[in-house]
Amino acid sequence: MSLFKNNTVFLRFWIATIASQLASRMHSLILIWIIYKWTNSTLIVGLAMIAASLPSVLISPFSGSMVDRHNKVATMMLADFTRMLVVSVFAYLYAINRLDTTLLIVGTAGISIASAFFNPASLAIIPSLVKEEQITQANAIEQISGSASSIIGPLFGSALIAVLGVTHAFMGAGVLFLISVLFLLNIKDIKFAVKEASTPLLEDIKTGFRLVKQYAIVHKMIVRIAVVNFFFSSLTIIIPVIAKANVKEIAYLMAAIGAGMLTGSLFLSAVKLKAKPSLVLSSSFVAMGAAFIVAGFTPSLIPQLVVMFIIGFTLNLFNITLLSLYQIRLPGASLGKIMSLIIAVSLSLQPISYGVMGAVMNYIGAFHVYILSGVIILLSAIGVFRLKELNSETKLEAT
Repeated sequence: MSLFKNNTVFLRFWIATIASQLASRMHSLILIWIIYKWTNSTLIVGLAMIAASLPSVLISPFSGSMVDRHNKVATMMLADFTRMLVVSVFAYLYAINRLDTTLLIVGTAGISIASAFFNPASLAIIPSLVKEEQITQANAIEQISGSASSIIGPLFGSALIAVLGVTHAFMGAGVLFLISVLFLLNIKDIKFAVKEASTPLLEDIKTGFRLVKQYAIVHKMIVRIAVVNFFFSSLTIIIPVIAKANVKEIAYLMAAIGAGMLTGSLFLSAVKLKAKPSLVLSSSFVAMGAAFIVAGFTPSLIPQLVVMFIIGFTLNLFNITLLSLYQIRLPGASLGKIMSLIIAVSLSLQPISYGVMGAVMNYIGAFHVYILSGVIILLSAIGVFRLKELNSETKLEAT
C-alpha cells in the first residue's frame, strides 16, 4: 500500500495490467470450454492452445526489439485495444451464430500476437516506474494482479456464461481490455528515447541473442524454464478432461492455480527471503514436481484443487525470484530485448506441449502425464541448484 500511496502512476499501471490479465483469463476459459464442448477432443483443444501461444513465441524476438525502440506504454495500449476488438468480434459472431472453431482459433492467434507486444513492454517498463529498491516489491505486486486474475477471471467468466451466456462473457472481456487502455492513458515512459534508433531492426534482434548468450544467468536458465513451461502447459489439456467439460469445475481448477499464485505473490511481497536464489528456485522445482506426481494419484476434485494451489504457489515463487534477479542484474537499456527473447525461448516448447499432450492424452490418460511431468521437473531442480551464477550480486553490463 505504501508503494501505491507514494506512486500513483504505478497504481494506474497496476490497475491497467490487472484489467488486461482478467480479460485474458476470461478469454482462455471461454476458449478451452467452447472448443472441448464443441469437439470433445483434447487434440483440438491442443490445437486451439497452440494458436493462443505459438504466434507470440514466433514474434517475440521482433516484438522485444520494437518495444525497446518505442514508447512501452503506447505499445501496451495498442496491444490491448487490438485484443478488445478481437473479443468484441467474437461476441458479435457468437450472437448471430456465425462463430465456429476455425474463426475462434484464427482470432485467438491475433490475440496472441498482441500479447507478444504487451507482455515484454509491461515487464520492461517497471524499472521506469519505481525505484531500484522497490523492483522486487513491484514485481510481487504485478504477480499478485496476475494471480488474482487467475482466480477471478475464470470464476467471473464461468458466472457470465452461466447467467448471461457466452456473448456477454466475450463482451465482458472486451470491456476489461478497454479499461486497461484508459488507465494507461497519460502514463509516461520516462526512459523512452524520442531519437530514432540508429541500429537496424534485424541487427538489434541479433544483439538481443548475443546478450542472452553473454549472460550465464539467462542462457543457462532458459532450458530449465522451457522444461517447466512444457509440462505446466499440459494442465491446460488435463483440466477440461478431469473436469469432464463442466465449466464450473474447469473454473475452480484454474482458480485454484491462481489462488496458489496469489498466495505466493503475497508471501514474497511481505517477506524478504534470505536464502540464495539457486536454493529458492530449485526448491520451487522440487515442490512443483512433487505436486504433479501426487496429482496423478488423486483424481477427485478436492485433492486436485489442493495440488493446483501448490503448483500455482511454487510457480510464482519461482517467477518472481527469477524476474527480480533479471531486472536488477541485467542492463536496463536492453531489458526489453532480453525479456522478449526469454519469453520466446522459454515458451517455445509450450505450443509443442499443447499439440503433444493433446494427442497423447487420448491414449495414456492424465495419470501418466502427471507422473512424467513431475519426474522431469524434479530432475531439472538439480541443474538449477548447481548454477552458481544465480547467487552473484554483481550488476551486469552489456559488452
